[in-house]
Amino acid sequence: MHDCPTCRVPLHGYEEVCPSCGTRQRVRRSSSSLLNAGPKKPPVNLIPFVIVFFVLGAGTLIMAQSSWIGQIMTRGPVEKDPLADLTVDQARQILTEQINQNLTAAGATGKFTWTVPGGEAPDPTYQGPLELTIDTELAEPDLRRQIIDPVKQYMPKAQIPTLVMNDSKSHATWTYSVQMPKQAASQPVE
Repeated sequence: MHDCPTCRVPLHGYEEVCPSCGTRQRVRRSSSSLLNAGPKKPPVNLIPFVIVFFVLGAGTLIMAQSSWIGQIMTRGPVEKDPLADLTVDQARQILTEQINQNLTAAGATGKFTWTVPGGEAPDPTYQGPLELTIDTELAEPDLRRQIIDPVKQYMPKAQIPTLVMNDSKSHATWTYSVQMPKQAASQPVE
């Protein structure tokens, strides 16, 4: 039994409308105590499980950042070496062009002599290692650094293990050598 919330008339629980005031009532369906095994259990509180899930996820993410997986995630795209696509002829052409530009900037000119490491003059299509000799006249000997240092990176790709610079004004000779990669140090490709 319960009372009508509007007029406080006692009701039996099965009335859908209060007979006194006409207010709609909530009808509770009762079931026998034989069918119910016991009191209705409250639903499971999911908030602790959600919190634990987020804490474990955050911990996993933090630990992954200090491992190789995190390094892959934060590394970004792998940049390709711009010299990897150059052919031997292109690398030699870029090297001579940049040396000419650097000589011009230093107020000098140069004469280029290409030789095979054995000493003879090469065929123009020779693809093996070559030595380059530059004969020039520099205003100051220290200018050699601003001429040669920017092009050293092209020497292995151009298969130039040794570059010799002769300065006739200061009677000096500078030799620049680089370690050739194994494939570039092999015999000429035909």
